Amino acid sequence: MLYIGGWLDLSKGPQILHVPDMAGRYFSVQFTDPSKSTNFAYVGKRTTGTEAGDYVLSGPGWKGTVPNGMTQISSLTDSALVIGRVFVESDSDLPTAYALAKQIQLAPLKQ
Repeated sequence: MLYIGGWLDLSKGPQILHVPDMAGRYFSVQFTDPSKSTNFAYVGKRTTGTEAGDYVLSGPGWKGTVPNGMTQISSLTDSALVIGRVFVESDSDLPTAYALAKQIQLAPLKQ
């Protein structure tokens, strides 16, 4: 299993999470409210499937428009802990899994 972690600051506006087509591979991106240590959203094989997708991560009070083809994930606070996981089947699978993990990206929503 490859792990990806980070801290998300939504105080300056929403972020776009992009996940690539995982072609059936197990992966997950978990969002946790650090003030309550509770998970508030998941993107991944068990919840959204393994096709490519884009998600708007917004903080409280955001009143913008979600672009077509994207799904909104709302956070109760302006910060979130992000934990990603990508399954690695074997040593020979590591380069493929790593290449997929690098494609899981966050970028500011351009409005």
